[in-house]
Amino acid sequence: MSFLHTLRFLLLAAVLASVVGGVCAWVYINDMVQPVLEPLNQAYTGYSNVPRRAPGLKLEVFEFTGWDGLPVQAVLATKDGEESSRQLSVIGSLAAQPATRLGQIDYVLVSVDWDHGIRSALPLAESLTAAGIACVLWDSRGKDNCRTYCTHGLQESRDVPALLDAVTKRSGMAHPVFAAVGQGYGASLLLQAAAMEPRIRGLVAIDAYASLRQSVVRTIPETMWRPIVMGLMDMRIRSIAGMESFEVAPGDRASDIKRDVPVLIVNLLQDNPVSTLEDALMIYRRLRSERREVWTLRSAEDSPESTSRDIFYGNGRRKQTPLSVRLVQDADSALPSIIHWMNEHVVDAVEAPRVVAPSRPVPTSESHL
Repeated sequence: MSFLHTLRFLLLAAVLASVVGGVCAWVYINDMVQPVLEPLNQAYTGYSNVPRRAPGLKLEVFEFTGWDGLPVQAVLATKDGEESSRQLSVIGSLAAQPATRLGQIDYVLVSVDWDHGIRSALPLAESLTAAGIACVLWDSRGKDNCRTYCTHGLQESRDVPALLDAVTKRSGMAHPVFAAVGQGYGASLLLQAAAMEPRIRGLVAIDAYASLRQSVVRTIPETMWRPIVMGLMDMRIRSIAGMESFEVAPGDRASDIKRDVPVLIVNLLQDNPVSTLEDALMIYRRLRSERREVWTLRSAEDSPESTSRDIFYGNGRRKQTPLSVRLVQDADSALPSIIHWMNEHVVDAVEAPRVVAPSRPVPTSESHL
């Protein structure tokens, strides 16, 4: 084989290798991006968005128009009929110390997953309704899954003002009191919603992620190629959903939540890179709330008698700040404690008198003497 033929062969092999490598890289990036923009809750595959019935609950279905003009399905869930096992568990936990002040809260927004948003929120709603709370659930994907891609609350949070308007109109009350409980995606969505919607008077965020970019980066193997993979993923996310991962930053948006809104950040996931105690602390640090707390699960390193863990948090560029984090025994026991927290802190904030700026005195002729 002549030198020219050898060179041509090597060039052709290099081109083919580049094409094959590019195709493989594109397939890999698409596989990484798909669960970010189209998360699918496999537990509810094949089910309709809105259930006809649920244990221990009365479901009132309604629709409202979302921020983009598309119809969104929602449900008002209240306790009704024979209690479910989940409700009985909560009722038993509250028997010794009833949460008697929750009547001050008219509705609690409940959000968990983007996919099958109503069905995935039902377990939380079951437990909350056992304490007499009326829950509002809605499907972030819209009616008949009319929204194709998830923006992790960046756009979906813009539905919340319209949802509150619809519930207020149905209630017949002038100014109903709203609180919110979210988990995972729902917690991050509600953090963004509470930053723009002052009608949310209290918030519990369970396993919220502080930044979509940071959560995605944690799922990428730690190699020298990680920044390149993240860059390519961001390009693909932008081309599909018209957003950048860094735009979804519930931790940053938390700083816009009003100072008088109580916020509880709960970290129940362990060894999960998407939502960590670090995320909870980041959100806590950005909050301005005068009533803010962080809870986390007890670990093997915590003594059996301890009810809190002293840790330090900060942004790495200034002195670390000490914080006492309350310890939760397990996920099942967390919810009654959360209900008691709402009974105390959210209701206190609702009942607190509002400081009104003094009116400017009317000038008189004597005031100018």
